[in-house]
Amino acid sequence: MTLVQVEQGVLKGAVYDNGVKYIAFKGIPYAKPPLGILRFKAPEPPEPWEGIRDSSEHGPVCPQYNERMDRIDEGSENCLFLNVYTKEIKPQNPLPVMIWIHGGGFYTGSGNSDYYGPEFFMAHDIILVTFNYRLEVLGFLCLDTEEVPGNAGLKDQVAALKWVKKNIASFGGDPNNITIFGCSAGAASTSYHLVSKMSKGLYNKAICQSGVCLNEWSYNLYARERAFQLGKTLGKDTDDPQKLLEFLRSLPAISLVNIKLPPVIHEHMDLADTITFGPVIEKPDKVEKFLAQSPVELVTKGHIADVPLILGYTSGEGIEIARNLSKFIGFLSMVGSVVPREIKIKSNLEATQHADSKIRKYYFNSKEVTKSMHQEVVNLETDRLFAYNIIRYARYHVHHNSKPVFLYKFIAETERNYTKSYYKMNDIKGVCHADELPYLFNVTCIDIPMTKESKHISENLVQLWTNFAKTSNPTPTTDIEQWKPFSEVERNGMVLDKTFKHTQHLDKDNIDFWENIYGETTIKG
Repeated sequence: MTLVQVEQGVLKGAVYDNGVKYIAFKGIPYAKPPLGILRFKAPEPPEPWEGIRDSSEHGPVCPQYNERMDRIDEGSENCLFLNVYTKEIKPQNPLPVMIWIHGGGFYTGSGNSDYYGPEFFMAHDIILVTFNYRLEVLGFLCLDTEEVPGNAGLKDQVAALKWVKKNIASFGGDPNNITIFGCSAGAASTSYHLVSKMSKGLYNKAICQSGVCLNEWSYNLYARERAFQLGKTLGKDTDDPQKLLEFLRSLPAISLVNIKLPPVIHEHMDLADTITFGPVIEKPDKVEKFLAQSPVELVTKGHIADVPLILGYTSGEGIEIARNLSKFIGFLSMVGSVVPREIKIKSNLEATQHADSKIRKYYFNSKEVTKSMHQEVVNLETDRLFAYNIIRYARYHVHHNSKPVFLYKFIAETERNYTKSYYKMNDIKGVCHADELPYLFNVTCIDIPMTKESKHISENLVQLWTNFAKTSNPTPTTDIEQWKPFSEVERNGMVLDKTFKHTQHLDKDNIDFWENIYGETTIKG
């Protein structure tokens, strides 16, 4: 039996047996199609349907440049769909629910099973949910007006979480045991839900893989300027937000995809500014805000949901940056370019220059950056754009909250580490950003091998994640070495390699260096 009654009507799923048997309900609308006057606005509740809705196929993806497949996916603006995977609709006891938030820099990606195939998770007694949300201009245009305050894509995510909370019991899920998790922009999104009042009560635990809202690439400081730049690029040179809105609403959705805009010239230029449309701090008064203060203020003041948390990063996150070193070489030669944006904004020129000098000495031995210095740039950007602020987030979580946080570093390398190979960066040390994903999901759109060795890593990793979803503890039994919670004093962590090993003080020297740069050797607040 594959029929399920949800709030909007009846759904018919499809049974799969790809080594493990499960039922898939795909392409479920979780919000009203954001078309016409609803373009750029917060999502509205979904509408009911008549009769039985076939949910054997995914809904359209959001219009985008599909970076993974190097193509434009026209998709549809009517893209707010989710997918539910479960082994049984009427289990003896309600099943834990895991909601995956896809990454892709807020401009690419979807929840579809061609990359996020559920089979590895379906070997366990959990329900997996994936979904689409609006991307790039359609999801993150911000005019600082009540009509377009920004963050529509994050509000889509809230709508998906609300839908799951209301309806997941119909699929055999436990609405009081929901884990949200994601990688990269999906991990940053996950941590945004931990600090946003709009998401309160919609989840019970979280996993952030290679991203938190403190990472400067996760939020945009120049969104309004970007919007008017966009208008000018597309043929509407105006400084009137209403005229710009009317113009952008008149264009076909596909013309708002893969936009290339020149840099916004300002005092604090930064690599993070290359993400042109993303989360913003919302300014208008008369709107329900997803984000009303900066992520740094929210986290340091302790406005973080008190839920169990897994946080971590890969050993070579910076490969994602260094693969384009030839494009950034001129920028990296500028004084201040290696200094985190958060520090530059609150520092005077002398302090910025002093920090710049210390960072260049530590990572480049004070040498001028050249096109051959891939490894040095990888090492810098792994720490600067990822690892430091992930550990910093863990520190604030344990300082303000009672629930545990588990820290990891993923260093396993097999033929399943596809992205590093695709980037032709195999001579660089470290695991590339997002290269743990093929261990968690059954990827079918790309030919990625699975050997006995990589299968073992995959099974152990999925076991940790599902254990955590079920019990709030990734190692509740003695089958795998115990993963001890992180604390300010012990700084416990797990190194995820071909075997998993407990450690303390991950990357201690580098983290100590950045704590001095940030002036956060002790946590206050």
